[in-house]
Amino acid sequence: MPRKKRQRISLHEHGHSIILDMGPIEIWDGADLALLRETVCQLVEGDQRNSLSFAMQHVKYVPSGFFGMLLDCFDKNVEILLLSPNDHVKGMLWFQRFFADRGGEVYHLHSGPKEEIPHDQPLPWTSEDDRIIWDANETKRPRTTASLYRT
Repeated sequence: MPRKKRQRISLHEHGHSIILDMGPIEIWDGADLALLRETVCQLVEGDQRNSLSFAMQHVKYVPSGFFGMLLDCFDKNVEILLLSPNDHVKGMLWFQRFFADRGGEVYHLHSGPKEEIPHDQPLPWTSEDDRIIWDANETKRPRTTASLYRT
């Protein structure tokens, strides 16, 4: 039996920001994201809001498009805050790389890490096990294109 969706988002004014709250939904799916995107679009483009906060205390998983939506807003100079994200959300790579603790369980979206991401070595956050696999694969690769054509 399919679950009945609550097709609304609670909006609450909080200082200069507006809080978007999906309620006790733990896993946001495509329909939830579509509803969020429509609401965010109205708030940013229609109402000219420049600060959005997302209540995240119940959320354990969000679709990948959620982060893209947040970046679209950030590119329009909209401040993005996540409120009380749980450990599942805090453990996501995009969260770790693009959100900073503002204190009091408030995290703000920033422009990302300043370091260059290497393309020819393991990523800085790679686990030790993955580094061993990287090293093993690296030794199998030819060092130059010319070495492929030697006879």
